[in-house]
Amino acid sequence: MQKTQLLIKQINFIKKYYWEFIIVVLCIAIGAFIRIYKLADLPPGLHGDEAITGLEALRILHEGWIGPYVGSALGQVTGTLYATALVFKLFHPSLFTVRLSMAIMGIATIPMAYFLFRYSFGRWVALFGMVSLTFSYWHLHFSRVAFPIISVPLMISLASIAVLWAIRSTMMWPWFFAGLILGAGIYTHSTYLIFPLTIVILLSINLALHHLQWRLLLLKYIVLGFGSLIATLPLLQFALVSTDFYFSHTRQASLLNDPLFTNTSTNAEKVDFITRQLWDGLTLLFYHPGIDYIDGSGGRGALDPALAILAYLGMGISLVRWRRPPYLLAILTVVAGMAATVVATNFGGDMRRSLIAVPFVYALAGIATIEIGMLLRRIVSKWSYQLGLVIIISIFIAVITWNMRYYFYDFAHKDSTRWVFVDDLVSSLKIAHQSKNPDVIYFYSDRWSYNYETRLFLYPNTPGFDRSKEFGTFSLIKEHPGHTTYILLSPYIEQLEQLKQLYPNGETALGYDDQGEVRFAVYQVY
Repeated sequence: MQKTQLLIKQINFIKKYYWEFIIVVLCIAIGAFIRIYKLADLPPGLHGDEAITGLEALRILHEGWIGPYVGSALGQVTGTLYATALVFKLFHPSLFTVRLSMAIMGIATIPMAYFLFRYSFGRWVALFGMVSLTFSYWHLHFSRVAFPIISVPLMISLASIAVLWAIRSTMMWPWFFAGLILGAGIYTHSTYLIFPLTIVILLSINLALHHLQWRLLLLKYIVLGFGSLIATLPLLQFALVSTDFYFSHTRQASLLNDPLFTNTSTNAEKVDFITRQLWDGLTLLFYHPGIDYIDGSGGRGALDPALAILAYLGMGISLVRWRRPPYLLAILTVVAGMAATVVATNFGGDMRRSLIAVPFVYALAGIATIEIGMLLRRIVSKWSYQLGLVIIISIFIAVITWNMRYYFYDFAHKDSTRWVFVDDLVSSLKIAHQSKNPDVIYFYSDRWSYNYETRLFLYPNTPGFDRSKEFGTFSLIKEHPGHTTYILLSPYIEQLEQLKQLYPNGETALGYDDQGEVRFAVYQVY
C-alpha cells in the first residue's frame, strides 16, 4: 500500500513539473550549443590574455601547484586556471579547448541561475530569467572567450543560493557551508571581491530588521565569516606575504591612477567625473557606445532593448520589496555590478566588471514581466492568460533574434572584433603551418613581437625572429637554410613585392577583410 502511494506521488510530481523540466533541459542544451558552436572561429583569432590562460594551464600540468595568484595578465587569481588545466588533461591543448574551459562555466551558469531564481522568486521568474540568460549576448560573448571572469556569475549564483538558504534555515551548519562557498569565489577573478560587500550590506540590513534576535544572528554571521576565512586562507596568506605584488593589479586598475581623474584640478571636477562614470555604469544595460579594445564588447548596451527596459522596471519593483532578502540581494548585486565602473580606470572593462550583475539582472527582467502579466490579468481578466502568453513569446522572439543576429553576424564581422582578437596574426600563423611546419619564421608587425603570448601558446615549437623595425632589425634577406616563411602584417604587407623579386619561386597566401582589403601576407620560401 505504501509503495503504491509513493508511486502515485512520484507520478503526480512528474505530471506537475515535467514541462518545466523539459524547458530547463532545452535551455541547457541550446545554451551549450550556442556557446560551443564554432568556438575556435568566433571571436576570430585569439586574444593574448586568452593565450595566457592556456600558457598558465600548461604550466600547471608541468609544475603542479603554482599558488593561488600569479603575475600574468597584470596579476590574477588561479582558480579557473586549474580548471583549464583539467580540460587540457582530458583533451589536447588548443584554441578550442582553452575557450571550452570557460564555455563550460558559462553553460553551468544556466542551470545554476535557474535554481537561484526558482528558490528566490518562484517558477515563472526562474523560467523567464533562465531563457533570457541563455540567449543573452552579454553572457554569451564572455562564455566564448578564455577570460576567467566568466566564472564570476557562476560563483555568484552558487554563493547566493547558499546564503539565502542559510538565512531561511534555523540551523548553524548552512551558514558555515555558505561561508565556504562565498570565500571560494575569491579564486575566480578580482572583480568578485565586490560581491561579498553586497552580502555584508544584505546581512547588516537583515540584522537591523530583526534586531531583537541580534545575538543569534551575530553568531550565525560569525560562523559564516569563519567558513569564508577558511576558504580564503591560502590567498590571504599570499597577500600578506607578497602585499606589493598582490595589490599591483588593483593599483594599476584603480580610479586613483586614471589620468583623466588625477588631472582634474578641483573637487568639483572630480565629483563631476565620478558622477559621469556612475551614470555610464547605471545606463550600461541599455546604452554603451564605446568599444572595449580588450574584450571587443560595447557598441550597444549589455542587454537588448526589451530586456534592458524590463530589468530597470524590475529594479523598481525590487526596491519596493526590499525587506525580502532575495529581492534585496538582487538589487544590491545588480547596482554594485553596474556601479563597478566608478572604482576602476576609464580605459575600458565596463562590460567585464559589470558581469557581477549577472545572473540577477535577468531575474529582475523576469520579475517585471510577471508583474506586468498580473496587472493585465486584473485589467483584462477574460483574455489575460492568452495576452500574457503572446507578450512573453513576443519578448523572447525579440530577445533571441536581436542577440543571435548581433553576436553571430554583426559582432563577428566588426573590424574592431578582428583587431582585438588579433585575427590577422592567428590566421597567418595557421596558413604558415598548413602544409608543414616551417623551419623558421620571419615576422613583421608594428603591433606585436613574435614572442606575443598568442603565438607562444598556439605554435610554441616554431622558431622565429622579429624582422620589424619596432621589435627587431628590419631586413628581407633570408639568413637561414630550409623552409622559411615570411609573415607580413600591417604595415609591412607592402614589402611583399620586394620579397617576390628577391625570391621569385616562393608561394604567396593573402588574407582579406570583409571589404576586400589585404590584412596579411604569408610568403613561403623553400
